[in-house]
Amino acid sequence: MVRCLSKNANSGIYVSESLSSGQAIPVRRDTVVAFLGSAPRGPVGIPVTIGSVDEYLKRFGAHGCISLLFDTIRQFFMNGGKSALVVRVCSSVRHHRIVLPTASETLTLDAINPGSHELLRASIDYDGIPSTDSDRFNLVVHRLMSRDRPIVEQQEVYRGLTVDIADAHYVGHALLESELVRVSGRIPGQRPQVTFHSGIDVGSSYIYVDPDWSETECLNDYDLIGCKTEGTGLFALDQVPSIDLVNLVPDTSELGPVALFTAERYCRERNALLLVDPPEHWRTVRDAVRSARESGFASPNVATYFPRPSVAGEQPASALGAFSGALAARDAQDVTWGLTGNELLDIRGCDRLPFDIDCEEQYAIHRAGINVLRRAGPSRLELTGLVTLNRGSGCISEWDQLQWRRTTLFIVDSIARGTRWAAFQGDDPGTPAELYDQVRQYLHDLSAIGVLSGASVDQPGYVTCERTADDAHQRGRNFPDCEAGIVFDVGFTLSGNGLQSFRFHQCPDECRIRRLHTEHPVAMAS
Repeated sequence: MVRCLSKNANSGIYVSESLSSGQAIPVRRDTVVAFLGSAPRGPVGIPVTIGSVDEYLKRFGAHGCISLLFDTIRQFFMNGGKSALVVRVCSSVRHHRIVLPTASETLTLDAINPGSHELLRASIDYDGIPSTDSDRFNLVVHRLMSRDRPIVEQQEVYRGLTVDIADAHYVGHALLESELVRVSGRIPGQRPQVTFHSGIDVGSSYIYVDPDWSETECLNDYDLIGCKTEGTGLFALDQVPSIDLVNLVPDTSELGPVALFTAERYCRERNALLLVDPPEHWRTVRDAVRSARESGFASPNVATYFPRPSVAGEQPASALGAFSGALAARDAQDVTWGLTGNELLDIRGCDRLPFDIDCEEQYAIHRAGINVLRRAGPSRLELTGLVTLNRGSGCISEWDQLQWRRTTLFIVDSIARGTRWAAFQGDDPGTPAELYDQVRQYLHDLSAIGVLSGASVDQPGYVTCERTADDAHQRGRNFPDCEAGIVFDVGFTLSGNGLQSFRFHQCPDECRIRRLHTEHPVAMAS
């Protein structure tokens, strides 16, 4: 009998359930905040939901090892964040190894997760195995906190394994379910020997992973970006149905241009916002304003700030975790996502600033699309402006404001996810009417909580549907290279702002979204 016992807090498997035509699109959901960076250990390329600093340390931390990602996560929870999505990115492909000797060969196990701090040990015994059975054995694998503190954090127990490939409990098949180790190389024809060390008379003996190994490699832009086809780096977030805020945490204190441009495009496609630290060469207000304007980089899906906070003996530091946590905390408290709130956020955990910014300088920085971090009292900072890097991008001016842009992204993403069912209805003649009713009700629900405004309560926006993508093509309204699915337009007005219009094409492989530059003349019927 094979039995595997594992105390893993999160499997990393996400199940996405799409709405049906009869279900209402929800007007609220928890803000999804993602952090990507290097950690001492833990699963690589798998989004793991973390609810506290202690949980982060349990999954990704190592005793005596503090990373920039840890500090960012600590800031996030200190500033009111409740749940963070963490993706460990690793530059190394090396895995720890355990070698279990047999009578004449070896059974080699590699740690599933790479990294020098992924500390494992294994034990072999024959307890309960009949003396006549020379192929069967028991295996215990432990994940340890650290070498200095060999506390067992995760355990897997396999009883009655065998090296007989014809047996149902063949070790090669059983370890496919392991979350800690995998078989490396050929499985020998002899079972591993009982682990025993001289001097241990009571209790189990263990074989540990190779002890002499350290890493010095740092993440680069390409590690953080990863590969879409392999789902690594940034593209590991494809496993998650929705994301709202994305934080890339490099090993150095500045995100490179390759990662910045790629992450901006990814966030644009996922209806998310990218938060980034300012470049290190922004030393003065004049540097920040001039550099922002001369760079030519502008996007309503990116937000940054100035100046960076400082830590005793280390400059510059980061305020990304505090920024994300404060935004997520405001989202949880305000049903309208802060649309009527003050244009500032209280920031905790970043106590020092290299200099003060006066009112005139603050105004200039805000006009450049940069938020300002300023002192607001003893041991307290404020982030003011709440703007995006939209200036000069050619997008609508309302997207200069962070909360307006985030609300738009939330609405568009909710419509795209809530109407996925329509892509699989074929030529069903009732689909356009059902989709129309579903989206119309969603706009009414948003209007009821004060997010949308219109000519009246019954007209917070409009919805128009084409029966199929072919109908849209005949009217010159199609997306390029789209042959199947359904096309519909949605327009809505955020309270106090102008009409925003979007075209959605729900096709089987994805939902394609395009902003319409002209306002649609047809109001939604009451």
